[in-house]
Amino acid sequence: MPNSSSPNGGNPVRGFRLLLVVGAIAVFGLFFFAFAITIASNPTFCGVACHNMNPEWQTWKKSSHAAVTCYGCHGDRSYFTFFKEKIIMDPIGAVASIRNTYEKPINKESEYSQTHLPANRCLRCHSPENRKFTPRRGLNITSKMHVKHLKAGLFCSTCHNRVVHSGAEKYEPLKSEWEEAKGFKYKDFLTMSDGCRRCHSRSTETRDPETLAQIKNGATPPSLCPTCHTPDFKLPNGHGKPNWSTDHGAEANRSFNYCFDCHDAGKKFDSNGKPWCTV
Repeated sequence: MPNSSSPNGGNPVRGFRLLLVVGAIAVFGLFFFAFAITIASNPTFCGVACHNMNPEWQTWKKSSHAAVTCYGCHGDRSYFTFFKEKIIMDPIGAVASIRNTYEKPINKESEYSQTHLPANRCLRCHSPENRKFTPRRGLNITSKMHVKHLKAGLFCSTCHNRVVHSGAEKYEPLKSEWEEAKGFKYKDFLTMSDGCRRCHSRSTETRDPETLAQIKNGATPPSLCPTCHTPDFKLPNGHGKPNWSTDHGAEANRSFNYCFDCHDAGKKFDSNGKPWCTV
């Protein structure tokens, strides 16, 4: 009978079979890895498989960015970054979800939008140089103003922090399942009280030092009303006077109810849920 063994004692048939098995496992592994990456990159997977991400998924579906995947805004155009997220960061997040050790509410202080979402990701689609801005009446929000903020080193999400996930606190599990989130409401930095006043408040004491620290060109944010408002903007009685910040007490004495229409606890221009005057 012919000897199937090689001169050095090996079995070429067995070796060939082993090579086929290893090759098949490698090919299967690559296909499985590609399939897993595709599934894990789908927003629906994040919203359904990761229960704690359901509020973000629900709000994303109703936003103007519903046709953009999570990675479109939350990732850089880099294979290294992409695989780092999928191979390292995502498993860490999965473990935190399983162990119930993740932050509640998630991204409570909008830390992600303020420090981890550089403007270049937004500028892939949104360029102030070739966009027509249509702010509501009375607001002076132009492309020139947006460029000034970008040149100062601010992120788009410094102000547009809830553009995709607005109202996430209304959804499960925040609404009823997380005791830590009872009565919680995310801050929207496009509002005057939560957002604009961080930098443009007339009182330097009420400006937010962390936001001001993001300014890279040494600019000092102006506090005059026309900075943000057009001439046709109608201020309430007295609010446009030069010394209103110091002289408003006399107007308030005539009718506190007039002030509290806007500045009482829970009103549009309260101070973090409290009447403006008490703060």
